[in-house]
Amino acid sequence: LIRQGKGHFHVSGMGHEALAAVSIQMQPDDYIVSYYRDRGLVLGRGMTTRQLGLEYFAKRNTGSGGRQMPSHYSNADLYIWSVPTPTGSQLLPACGIAWGIKLDAKPNLVVTTVGDAATRQGDFYEAICFAKEKKLPLLFLVEDNAYGISMPTRKNNPLALNVLEPDNWRRIEGHDVQEVYDATAEAFEKIRAGNGPFFFWINMERLSSHTSSDDQKLYRSAEELRALEKFDPLKGWKDRLIEESLITAEQYAKLDDDVKERIRREYSEAEKAEDPSPNELLANVTAPPPKSDKEILPPGKYRIGDTVNKTLRLGLEEDARRILFGEDIEDPKGGVFRLTQKLSTEFPRQVFNSPLAESTILGVACGLAAYGKRPVFELQFIDFIYPGFNQLVTNISNLRWRSFGNWKCPAVIYAPYGAYLPGGS
Repeated sequence: LIRQGKGHFHVSGMGHEALAAVSIQMQPDDYIVSYYRDRGLVLGRGMTTRQLGLEYFAKRNTGSGGRQMPSHYSNADLYIWSVPTPTGSQLLPACGIAWGIKLDAKPNLVVTTVGDAATRQGDFYEAICFAKEKKLPLLFLVEDNAYGISMPTRKNNPLALNVLEPDNWRRIEGHDVQEVYDATAEAFEKIRAGNGPFFFWINMERLSSHTSSDDQKLYRSAEELRALEKFDPLKGWKDRLIEESLITAEQYAKLDDDVKERIRREYSEAEKAEDPSPNELLANVTAPPPKSDKEILPPGKYRIGDTVNKTLRLGLEEDARRILFGEDIEDPKGGVFRLTQKLSTEFPRQVFNSPLAESTILGVACGLAAYGKRPVFELQFIDFIYPGFNQLVTNISNLRWRSFGNWKCPAVIYAPYGAYLPGGS
């Protein structure tokens, strides 16, 4: 299609198809928080090739309304969270969704994925820490295809450098569909039983260039490329099915022809579908502001801190979905400005201390809100926003817009500033 001038960009999932063996075992209310290489994973979850065709052509009737690049999956009906482009920035929202599930004591779980190169991102480590601290119902998959575009990663990823504890990570051969299936079944059973997160490091091969804008022949030898065929999960699975007489070679060939013809037809139909309208460019940037005529405090003189505390208390009383999270906000400290004093004592299931990790605070807020909670999260000083700025810009500020309103982020972030001293320089 690209050679024909039909479309401008594509991210291949060739070599990663065995992850469909993960998603076919998921329950209807489980979540996927993935990245752009996960075509097999989302197809196993229930997305169709027709939907992928609509996304490729950036058509209006997609999970993003035509606003996202190809392979940036989003399907709220199937609980497939909207893929952000900066790699690794999906991991903390995945933790937020998983925390919401745990707070509600539901038997569901979250599968989140990341490529090997993005394991050098700070959010990767923050997500691991938060998942282990809260014992979240989360399956964490690192898809190690040995390259970050052109850069080899097998010697400098955190597992190879002994930054990660090897015993925490189950090593899996990603071209072996049965191995992926069996390991997932075991992990899912333990996660649903309340045993906390599981971590898979999956070795696989990227059978194509990084994207349609890349040419891996520039940096991979001809010998290396010739050897890739034996790591093709589809070929390996086909050979196994034929060897075990579950299907004949002729039956497989017919099935292969039928699937290819169906995909050609569906992509041809998708090309003719409705395009986004320029008139909708600013639709779903934000929700309409809420209206409230309720009097929280009668007229009088109040200290700002007392006003904030009473407002937070009323919010917690009125809506059990409201969650407060921030550094030092639990009693006895009750916040460095005492804004949350006595709240954790009165609402122990809604008020929690956070780690000193601003990206965690903002990323978890986004995921928790997308799940359906109403997070009200504190940054101790506005000066400290910058370690979490990626989550603010990449997810909180545009999740609603980039998903055409299919995913929402009703979060409140507050941070003191000014007063009698700065929090930083």
